[in-house]
Amino acid sequence: MELRPLVLAILEARPLYGYEIAQRARRRANLKWEEGTLYPLLHRLERDGFLASEWRRAPNGKDRKYYALTKKGKTALAKDRVDWKERVRVVSEILLGGRHGKPGRSAP
Repeated sequence: MELRPLVLAILEARPLYGYEIAQRARRRANLKWEEGTLYPLLHRLERDGFLASEWRRAPNGKDRKYYALTKKGKTALAKDRVDWKERVRVVSEILLGGRHGKPGRSAP
């Protein structure tokens, strides 16, 4: 599963720092992202222009890097959602029956 759409969707509401992103993924979908998965992805998305980042000081005095969607990131998320709906439709037809996969019939 590609993680980019999930990270972009998590960041849609507001900027978050890495640990918050991982926590939201865990709470919302029981996804357990390790640092070795999440942070390289965040850096790549920033490098590719989907995210922007800024350092902020937390109330405890610790500096945290917050990530936010850019215009390019919002556009990519909208496209990812359209693509996802199509994938779900096709897989559902195959697994649950329908035009591409009625039980008991071979698909053309």
